[in-house]
Amino acid sequence: MPINPDIWEFPCQHDIKVLGLSHHPLVDVVIEVVTAHVTNFDSSTIRTKPSSSGKYISVTATVRFDTKEQLEALYQALHARDEVTQTL
Repeated sequence: MPINPDIWEFPCQHDIKVLGLSHHPLVDVVIEVVTAHVTNFDSSTIRTKPSSSGKYISVTATVRFDTKEQLEALYQALHARDEVTQTL
């Protein structure tokens, strides 16, 4: 995910949203990936929402990013996980 430097100012807080099938431990995946890329991540910022059918779940977390590279690396790592269907 290329980051447009004209609209981003670092450091910043940003909500990441991760979507996947509800039978996957998606909250655990998000915590694992975020903590590997971001220091001082507060997992209490995580919010979940099931789809109306219950097949999917969205996990939203508020993350503080210090650099553009950190943000890009986090999204790349999330996309590399089989449990993740989509990120926003």
